[in-house]
Formats: sequence, C-alpha cells, structure tokens
Amino acid sequence: MTVGGQPLLDVQGLEKHYPVTQGFLNEEVGRVRAVDGISFDLAGGETFGIVGESGCGKTTAALALLRLVEPTGGTVLFRGEDVTDFDAERLKRFRREAGIIFQDPDSSFDPRMSVGDAVAEPLVVQGMDDTDRRREIVADLLERVGLSAADAERYPHEFSGGQKQRIALARALSVNPDLIVADEPVSALDVSTKAEIIALLDRLQAAFGLTLIVISHDLGVVREICDRVAVMYLGEFVEVGPTEELFADPQHPYTRALLSSIPTPDPAERGMGVELEGDVPDPESPPPGCRFHTRCPEVIPPDDLALSQDVWRRVLHFRQHVRDGVLDSEGIAELAALAADEATADDLAAVPAEAVHDVLRREYDLPDRLPDADAEAVLDRALDRIAAGDLDGARETLAEAFVTPCERETPPLEEHSPGREAACLLHEPAYSDVGRGE
Repeated sequence: MTVGGQPLLDVQGLEKHYPVTQGFLNEEVGRVRAVDGISFDLAGGETFGIVGESGCGKTTAALALLRLVEPTGGTVLFRGEDVTDFDAERLKRFRREAGIIFQDPDSSFDPRMSVGDAVAEPLVVQGMDDTDRRREIVADLLERVGLSAADAERYPHEFSGGQKQRIALARALSVNPDLIVADEPVSALDVSTKAEIIALLDRLQAAFGLTLIVISHDLGVVREICDRVAVMYLGEFVEVGPTEELFADPQHPYTRALLSSIPTPDPAERGMGVELEGDVPDPESPPPGCRFHTRCPEVIPPDDLALSQDVWRRVLHFRQHVRDGVLDSEGIAELAALAADEATADDLAAVPAEAVHDVLRREYDLPDRLPDADAEAVLDRALDRIAAGDLDGARETLAEAFVTPCERETPPLEEHSPGREAACLLHEPAYSDVGRGE
C-alpha cells in the first residue's frame, strides 16, 4: 500500500540467517532462518504491525531492516534508496531518519547515565555540540511524553516501567525521525499503563508525523493502533491485511488460532479457542511445504482418505511423533504393561500387541477404529510394527500413506482479495472445499 506515490519504506525478500558451525575450523553445517524472505511496503504516516509467537522472527526482522544486524539478503528501500547498500556515512544519516524503541527499557539504558544524557545521546552521536540546545530538546521531549523537564537529572532506576517506556520514546524522538520501530512497547506494563502508552504513541504520531512499525505478540495492542498487520510464523509472513478486515475475517489458520486466543469477557465463549499443539519448530530445519502444517488445526487430508479434520489432525500428530523419534519404546512398553495388568516391562516384545495398540490409541486420542478402512489398515500395521519394536518400519508405513498436501506444496503469500494476502493452500481451487476445521 502506498499513499501519494512512492512508499516511505519498501522491504523485499528480507532475510537474516545465522550460520550454524561445528569443529575446529567452524565449518558451516546449517543455517538458522530467523527471517526468511519477508516483503512489505509502508506509506508515510502509516502504522504497520507485525505479530506472532515468541521466536517467530519479529524482532530480528526489525533489527535487520534498520541494519542493526546485517541482513543476509533482500532489499530495504527507504525513500527509494537501498539501506543495505549504505556506506558508514549514509548509514549514520539514516539513523537520524529511522529509530527504534527496544523491547526492554531496563536493559537499553545505561544505569550510570542520567535520563537527560540518555535522551540526548543520539544527538551527541549525530554531532550536535550545542549543549544548551541539547538541554532544550531533552526538556521539551520529556514534557511531551508526560514527564517533567526536571526528570533529566534523575537516573533510570528511579522510574517505573511505564515511565521508562516514556523515556525510551523521548530518546527515539530526539533526532526527529520519520520512522520508528517499536518492539513490544507495552509488553511488560499493567493494563492502565499500557493504555496510557498507546494513547501517547497516538498523540506523538500525530504531532511528529511519524510512521510506525509496531512489533508485538499482543493482538489487542495491534488492533488498537495499527492500520495494517502482518502475521509472522517461523521467519515468514503468512497473512497481511488491513487491521479490522484481518480481525473480522482472518484468511490463514494460524491467524485464526491467534485471534481465538484473545481473552473474552463473555463466560460462554471462554475455552472455545483453537489450541495449537507443540512448539514453533526449529528455524534451522523448518518443516517442508507450509511451515505451519505440523501444528495447523486445518491441515488438508489426502484426497483418498475419508477422515474428518479432527481425526486427521490426530493421525498426523501421531505420525509426526513417530517420525521425529518422540516415541520411546521403553516408555510405551511400561505403559502397555500397566494397561495389560502385567509386571512393568522394558521390552515391547514382552507386552501383548493389543496392549500396545490400546495405549497408543489412548495416548494420541485416536479412535478405536478409524472410519476409513484403508486408513485403519495402515494405522493397524504401524501399531503392529511399534509393538514388535520396529519403530523405523512404523515410520515408513505412516509416511507412505499419511501425507498432507500441506507438506508437499509451499503456498506463496499472494493476494486473495483486495489488500489481503495469505499463504495457505485452502485458498487454492483444488482445496477450497476442504473447509475450516470441520
């Protein structure tokens, strides 16, 4: 989206990968794909939000686009100039035009430096030698953010969390930037203080004509202040759109899961959210296809299997645990022995196969019999192999039959309606009748 022509910021294919090395020679054996090809543009005066779970790459994206860490790839155009090509002198000027409010104000302030010196520090770095002028700017900014000019003589430990965040805002504004990245600006604050900081951001944006990027896991904050939102998962954007439209009609299963987790005051609606299983996968080896498919509550079943979404999700979860080596043969044997009212066993071969079947179906909430006969035959063979101690054979059996299109195909982030982008196979004509988790 652009207003009046060229966007203020145009990010294309931004990447930040961290090498994984081993050995005496530090040979690279892999890469952590913290940010893996995100793209967006930002008009002057707009507020753009990036949301997602902890570890999805939000903060790294912010640091990379400001070149506080060096991007691995992609372009970041600021007023048409590529930030990734800036030399030291031009990068220093860019620091006057784009600033950041760090997530933790406690760690971003030098405890030995007064608040006035902390707010004035960017001015010093940019070469302002006029001490009186610096004091005037600091006093004005402290008052604008709701503090007193006299607070310039105090130290960070004398202020509350909300007050420190106000000081961080004043410091970011000291060089009169056009763009500010706010990384979790209210995450550690109580509800009333959070509301005050949000209102302050609104006022300062209007007063200074700021363009904002807000990084947050708090969807309520994003809805309150952002014009558009990008939903990030495992280094990639999975959905981008205008805030109210995205909240009213989310187009990606991950977005729907995030929105369902927002607390509601209505007791009748509590406990009705989508519960995501497992943790965010390792960014060093992301899953193939759609990176969200290992946790997705709407993952697409194979065409030739007549399974409901709920049962298919459970089968796929079981298959993933077998594939990833989560199952422990000794643990299964012990549980199965107890279920069969036999002495504790550490050898699967010593436990009746029926007991192994029963305990695994119970542990993974699998039906006593799958409604699809072919699927049931595959699952039964896999359970037999597990009972015989052949976990590799079970892994192969499940991998051959229970394959979702979501792991074979990588959905591109593309526009499915005006201004709305989503990366999900459910929008493809071949899968449009699958439904949303029915």
